[in-house]
Amino acid sequence: MELTAFGQTDVGQVRPHNEDSILLEPSLQLYAVADGMGGHKGGECASRICLDTLRDYLQMAARGHAPLVGEADTAHSEAANLLGSAVRFANRAVFEAAFSKPEWRGMGTTIVALTVADNRVAIAHVGDSRAYLLRQGKFQQLTQDHSWIEEQVRAGLMSRDEALFAKGRNVLTRAIGQEETVQVDLDELELQTGDTLLLCSDGLFGMVADEEIAALIGVARNPEEACRELVACANGRGGRDNISVILLTAGEGKGLLAGMRRLFTKG
Repeated sequence: MELTAFGQTDVGQVRPHNEDSILLEPSLQLYAVADGMGGHKGGECASRICLDTLRDYLQMAARGHAPLVGEADTAHSEAANLLGSAVRFANRAVFEAAFSKPEWRGMGTTIVALTVADNRVAIAHVGDSRAYLLRQGKFQQLTQDHSWIEEQVRAGLMSRDEALFAKGRNVLTRAIGQEETVQVDLDELELQTGDTLLLCSDGLFGMVADEEIAALIGVARNPEEACRELVACANGRGGRDNISVILLTAGEGKGLLAGMRRLFTKG
């Protein structure tokens, strides 16, 4: 199976600075979006430190030099636990950096990250940046927001429609860098040919409905075109926040085995 990926981050139409960061590291099959908070200097630095540390940790792990941070979750694979460990390591880096400069005090960031190995996807997230899967026309949110609004919906105190317009949408119940340790949610799935994975910050889904996101991805010719259309749509709706998107599509590949598979499945 062959992955095609593209990512884009945009300041939007209202914010003076972009506090989002994205990471595409094909050599590690690592992709991530982080949405910083704490003002221009703090938020921008928090998201960048988080993703740089995430990448560095997994590079060390590939060389066998990265100790596990936190406890392993026996319900998930080694790859998923490694990604969770990397996020916890990044949390510690952001937390410690916040005390190094007065202007960084209180900074933090969300993160949603995934790795792919042997057609299996591991996902880790903290905060309200999201992962979605588009498979055979069905668009599914894979992550659950760590936000006050989401807690109200899950508790039955607010409907999904009410949540779209409720105050407090930006209040997070969990974020990177706010405490010395952080709880990381993990998920896994088996990748299928034709799947599209989307990672995004709330600057996208806060402006564009899920149904519209799925439709724009569905008609795009490739991940780059889809990313640009999604960002343009969010900006066209007002672009009230920074907008970050990463799209990955799973294709058949171009090798001998992929060619034989296509030949014998025709007709």
